[in-house]
Amino acid sequence: MQVDRILARLILPALMAVPGVASAQEAIATAPAEPVALFRAVCMGGSARLTRGTAEPATYAMLPLPAQRAIGISAAPDATAPDALKTPAPDAAAVPNSVYRIAGGNTYLFVPKAGTASGKIAESCMVLWIGSGDDYLAARKIVLPSEEKVPLYARPESKPDRATITAASFGTTQYALATFGGWIALRSYTPPPSDPEKAN
Repeated sequence: MQVDRILARLILPALMAVPGVASAQEAIATAPAEPVALFRAVCMGGSARLTRGTAEPATYAMLPLPAQRAIGISAAPDATAPDALKTPAPDAAAVPNSVYRIAGGNTYLFVPKAGTASGKIAESCMVLWIGSGDDYLAARKIVLPSEEKVPLYARPESKPDRATITAASFGTTQYALATFGGWIALRSYTPPPSDPEKAN
């Protein structure tokens, strides 16, 4: 029970510092182990309780290169898709997020490290996993919820076993879904509000 509280205290302050994340007063459900459900609970819902049985601390450096490349691609949605797919794996300094390995498998939760000025990845909430086609399609529905209304020829590529990038913005939040070498990175990022004083 004490470990549950410690992990909740670690994750909640980071999430609360990100604009658009739900308040800490809301009831905190236990984090699901499935990647898309985990993303919905933590990155879209704003909170979930990580227990010792479902989460263990991890680091970006321990991830294989294809996983790191998927993360790099997910952070380059402003570029054209062909350019984004050439994005290399980011340096470890660009990924200061708290990372948790979920259920001892190949699913990782990246908690935002707001205010570090380290860039998009640091201030992103992300779930990374080796996925199946079903997981990928469920994640794609988060980024492109009305995709079935778009003609097939106009849709972004949809092949989770290759290098792909799909991105969209809803309000101030940006979502990106990237794949590389079988790894899937689903990321949300809310840019900090622009400072009108600095713009002058």
